[in-house]
Amino acid sequence: MKNRPNVRILFGIVLIAFLVTLGRGQETSYPTRIGLSASLQGNEFDILLPIRSEHVEIAPAFGMLWAEDGGSDIHLGVVPRFFLHRDKVAPFIGGRVALLIASPQGGSSTTDGLVGLAFGGEYFLDEHFSFGVESQLNLTLSSDKSARFGNPGKKNLNTAAAVFATVYF
Repeated sequence: MKNRPNVRILFGIVLIAFLVTLGRGQETSYPTRIGLSASLQGNEFDILLPIRSEHVEIAPAFGMLWAEDGGSDIHLGVVPRFFLHRDKVAPFIGGRVALLIASPQGGSSTTDGLVGLAFGGEYFLDEHFSFGVESQLNLTLSSDKSARFGNPGKKNLNTAAAVFATVYF
């Protein structure tokens, strides 16, 4: 149960970011919107729930892979984005904090951490639908028993890219 504090810290970060985003949205005439995003990064597919105001967006993220007789791999995270301006094309600087929980069948679970920086842009077809792309620089923190990054108990630094599509309600 050593990983419980990590889950509490992540939940606290998501809650604080959510409250800050809602407060920011009330200060402007720009409507706060909630969306549903599908993100593709390599062979990982995540679902995000972006909550946006004029210049800030916070998106809780969730991804899951389950295989019968193989186990599961769950991604829990938060993705904040700070938009430089909002127009048809909206460039942003963002981040990413995530826990990657692998639970192989018949083995012990491991939890790895990820902290990253991102830069990208979102193209709005209209106020309810957008496409986006981002480049990332990620630092991963492997568990002592994790084989996820081939470097158990150590840190890894890597670049990545993601594409996403969002529907805003």
